[in-house]
Amino acid sequence: MHATSSPGTMWRPAWVTIFVLGILLAGCQAVPAPEAEPELTAPARLPSLPPLPGEDADHYVVDGRQSDIRVLVYRGGPLAKYGHNHVIRLTRVEGDIYLAPDFHDSGFDLVLPLRDVVVDPSEARADEGEEFETNLSPQAKETTLNNMLGSQVLDAGGYPEIHIRSVALLGPAWGPEATVRVNLHGVERDMTVPIAIVHGGDELIATGLLRLRTSDFGMAPFSVLGGGLQVQDEVKVRFRIVARKE
Repeated sequence: MHATSSPGTMWRPAWVTIFVLGILLAGCQAVPAPEAEPELTAPARLPSLPPLPGEDADHYVVDGRQSDIRVLVYRGGPLAKYGHNHVIRLTRVEGDIYLAPDFHDSGFDLVLPLRDVVVDPSEARADEGEEFETNLSPQAKETTLNNMLGSQVLDAGGYPEIHIRSVALLGPAWGPEATVRVNLHGVERDMTVPIAIVHGGDELIATGLLRLRTSDFGMAPFSVLGGGLQVQDEVKVRFRIVARKE
């Protein structure tokens, strides 16, 4: 999710020296051909959303302080070993959940502002395991953040938030398969994600993992050296949404 002329932590000046020396030492050995960039697909025309449940539904307000949303971004390309995977935390989440008497009539509406995004917090990287075990410098994190929010990737200035709205819920109340409409970078897509729900008293907790392709939302995955070092098109969105009954 990097796309400015400054490639951030995916490419550093020190690696330029290593790369050039490697080419000189290798003689005529060729660098492997880069993978083809994924095609940016045009957004489909989506049907109108169903209304959210009415007055007979229990209303829950999302607790942004207790909720946790992480975007896992992975390095790719023939030179991937010179880059880093990233954990992007969206530290603010706002929204409402409506729990209807018939669970399948329930719905939710979430907004994820991009103004408080945090890149690669140490505790989050530790949580995500060995693929994220390298600690990055504050300068590297800042550069990555600027690249990600810049006009060529998320364009947070033009699209300051991500909007997620329920379309349909199938399956049991404790583990439904949710169809959601994601509005990201000015593009809307309907996607399906399994959710685990724990509901007790005045608290509701929903957890899950959503996989999406940035190219489906009109963003070209960041790359340098003709694709030799790049960000994988697919990212994982891990979420834990905590809501309190109003």
